[in-house]
Amino acid sequence: MKNYNELTSIYDSSIQIHAKKAQELSLQLANNPETSGNEKNSSEAHVKFLSDLGLNVTRNFCDVPYSYFANVVKNNNAKYKMAIIAEYDALPEIGHACGHCASGAISLLTAATFKEIENQIDVDIDIIGTPDEEYDGYKIPMVKKGVFDKYDFAMMIHMGSGESTANYKIVSLSAFRVKFKGVSSHAAAAPFDGKNALDAATILMTSCGLLRQQLKPGAIMSYYIVKGGEVSNSIPDYVELEFCLRHDRIAYLQEMKNKVTNCIAGAALATGTEYEMEYIGYEFSDMPFLKVGTDIVCDVFNELGLKNKPSIPIAISTDMGNVGYACPSMHPILAVCDEYYPLHTKEMADEMKKPTINKTISNGAKVFGHTFLKFIADPTNFELIKDDFNKSIKLER
Repeated sequence: MKNYNELTSIYDSSIQIHAKKAQELSLQLANNPETSGNEKNSSEAHVKFLSDLGLNVTRNFCDVPYSYFANVVKNNNAKYKMAIIAEYDALPEIGHACGHCASGAISLLTAATFKEIENQIDVDIDIIGTPDEEYDGYKIPMVKKGVFDKYDFAMMIHMGSGESTANYKIVSLSAFRVKFKGVSSHAAAAPFDGKNALDAATILMTSCGLLRQQLKPGAIMSYYIVKGGEVSNSIPDYVELEFCLRHDRIAYLQEMKNKVTNCIAGAALATGTEYEMEYIGYEFSDMPFLKVGTDIVCDVFNELGLKNKPSIPIAISTDMGNVGYACPSMHPILAVCDEYYPLHTKEMADEMKKPTINKTISNGAKVFGHTFLKFIADPTNFELIKDDFNKSIKLER
């Protein structure tokens, strides 16, 4: 088999074969965003792209609506298996402010390019389309069914701005709604006959504010009132809040949930109301830090002349963290522009529609492909990252 430099040269010269089509697909999704769990057309666009390559694509893979699966490169008796992961859901109102239209296009372009050079490599490569990352996290049922257990390396590139990075903090997340149910009564004539659900919410928010002092470093707690009553002259009999809890480690996240649940129960007891908790989606895990993978992606960024840092001080939650506990995985960020914008903003959504995103998609396919080729050209990297993964799992859990 050819060495790394030879393989990257062949790979890079093949990118342009399908680059325009991938770029057009990204713009199509940017102009027609579909929110989590509603990605019918986006998924079909991905499936058509892959089908046009001659791939046999399975829709609704793993019984997940709008997911897909395809073998990109299949070798007899291949020792190693790699997975390209793609996302394509958008946010309500604001569209592709997380850049999944472009990151998905990068994954597709990477798959198309490896298909072009399949005779030059000796590993198996699959692509898995994973919908609903922003809300429910539908990589997680795939993880639970063991889909990723067979892979020696998996990767997806996330969009960002300002500066690219090989790694950053991915934190565990649990989201739920709290519903307080009380008794309505006239606020002036007979407030004593009511049971105030808004008072319960107020006590809960106050107790959670005080609880922050007792939480370990790395704990993040955010919430808002979804419904807080109808009129001012009536005791509110129904109030709903939404909570999002995060922590560096999923084990401590469980402790956080227990503490917050005690606050909820206490608020209900103090006000004579009843409460329900309704969990939103799956529970996102943190992601093990892999130094081997970080170093490899950093090397690729530097080889390509892309401004980057090994790690940047942001914390986000994604179901890629759960994949990271099933197999060695990386989730680098590729900047779409030099100016910094926070994720989930109009500015980021606007970047997805600018002509400059086309170069980002091609660069992303190079970052993706070169990272894979670091392993393919030197299989000892598979063993090194596996060892790193096993050690990290023990430390993280």
